[in-house]
Amino acid sequence: MGIPKLNTKEWAEEVKFYVDSTQPDRVKKAKKYGMLMSSYERRMRERGVKMTDKEHTVVIENETEHIPYPDLKIKPFKPVKSSRDEEDLCLVLADPHIGKVTESYNLDVAKARFDYLLDSTMTIINLHRPIRKVHIFMLGDIVQGENAFQGSKLGETSKGAYEQIYDDAVPMFSRFCTSLAQGVGSIDVYGVRGNHGRYAREAPDRTNWDSFFYKALASAMINQKSVNVYPPKEFYQLVNIRGFRFFMVHGDQVSARMGIPLFALRRKMQEWFAYVGGFNYGYAGHFHSEAKDQVNSVADYTICPPLVTGDSWALEKVGRASEPKQVCFGIHDRYGRTFNYQLHTDNRFLPKKYDEPEGVVEI
Repeated sequence: MGIPKLNTKEWAEEVKFYVDSTQPDRVKKAKKYGMLMSSYERRMRERGVKMTDKEHTVVIENETEHIPYPDLKIKPFKPVKSSRDEEDLCLVLADPHIGKVTESYNLDVAKARFDYLLDSTMTIINLHRPIRKVHIFMLGDIVQGENAFQGSKLGETSKGAYEQIYDDAVPMFSRFCTSLAQGVGSIDVYGVRGNHGRYAREAPDRTNWDSFFYKALASAMINQKSVNVYPPKEFYQLVNIRGFRFFMVHGDQVSARMGIPLFALRRKMQEWFAYVGGFNYGYAGHFHSEAKDQVNSVADYTICPPLVTGDSWALEKVGRASEPKQVCFGIHDRYGRTFNYQLHTDNRFLPKKYDEPEGVVEI
């Protein structure tokens, strides 16, 4: 039990008692509250009750008005009713590995994730209209390939590279592109080669399963006037969109030493920046994980998460693996890259909620 709270009936009675009390009365009252009389008198003084030495009169001081901040002169919020500026949309597709088989990934899962991604992309287009066109960056390892030294042993792939390309990947991406083209002016597809497209060390660099895929996709889209496919001529692609430069590379050109690819890739990005005459944004895949870093004061690069999951290579080399998300962002005439989304493709990999124990505040 303590001294009553201010502005209560009990507090008014306490003040009346204190004014009329003698020293022995206050000693008893202090003991009742479990404190010394000096502490009791100090607490009363702190609350504005003071007793003179000769007269049992009390002075109750006026409470000081505290103003924590000066006048902030808040600016009125004026909702903008005008339409949004026109932008472009970019979707980055990284490491789908069509044909790969793991405990959480196979051809049926890949098809379901592409449908999920298609729905999400359509939602973003409607949310950010007007969208002039969609640019699709394909960062390689489109198909798993056949190389046994790259995780394509019997039981780890569903079929051969020919079938992976023509029976599965080309129909899947053709449907994806033509579906998106219904809602925008046009679709531009840019691709780079991945390391899983190399089927032999002695083969030329351009003899790559991903290169075959891009050519096949271009042939499949030849009558789709709103879909343009640009196969790679080098190991990278440099694309100018609304005046801003985007640098694309698979990422296998560097090693993940000590499980950290950022340091080596940053050095490579700095060299490529100088070689191509500069760029604003760089995008890479390969590492099946997600990261971002600066190239220098005017450029950055992103390691994009993969569509495939369950591949032990990422855990062995990098020490981690990302959820099956794909990167999506807007491109504005003035501001360059604007809104940025990571689009989920599989509800099994959504963030898990915690069952909080008692004492943890839930909001």
